[in-house]
Amino acid sequence: MFVTHSQTLSKKFDLLADAQLRSTNRFNYGNTLLLRSALSYNFNKQHSAALGYAHKGDWEQEATGKVYSPENRIYQQYLFNFKHHRTELALRSRLEQRWVKDDKVNFSQRLRAFVSAQIPFIADTGFTHGLYIGIQNEIFLNVQHKSRVNGSLFDQNRTFGSIGYRWNKKIDSEIGYMYWFQKETSSDYRRNVIQLMITTSF
Repeated sequence: MFVTHSQTLSKKFDLLADAQLRSTNRFNYGNTLLLRSALSYNFNKQHSAALGYAHKGDWEQEATGKVYSPENRIYQQYLFNFKHHRTELALRSRLEQRWVKDDKVNFSQRLRAFVSAQIPFIADTGFTHGLYIGIQNEIFLNVQHKSRVNGSLFDQNRTFGSIGYRWNKKIDSEIGYMYWFQKETSSDYRRNVIQLMITTSF
């Protein structure tokens, strides 16, 4: 479950917030909660930059009970939104400073590159409401202290395809499938994910 919101504060500033709740395999229990926020500065209608903070908590079931692993992040991002005919596209780069607690707190930096498209196919001319197809991909690279993460420059890749409905200019909802490939220290990890996403903007 992924809920994301953008709140206009002024012509130049927006407040960004999102929350994610992830389950274990087959919805046995919720094991990850991610809360993220940022202040975004709009250079114009297409270009913006943001500074934000995120907290991620993981709960893993072990023989002795659930073990909690927290992670704190500060991040900087650049976003470019544009249109091709009625298709809405976005390019985003994000640099994260991560503090991950295991036996001790480990610091590393990660670079993320994201591209997405919303393609209307049963919608009004202005794409203010109607059905659309969503396509996105994001790659993650460890750019500092990779030995403290998985020992590799490449961290993970997430590919997502969805079908969505735009209720109005302020609310989108979609459901889709994500293939999540992640490199681990000992082996590679592959996830097949069903994701429900709600996007609001006021």
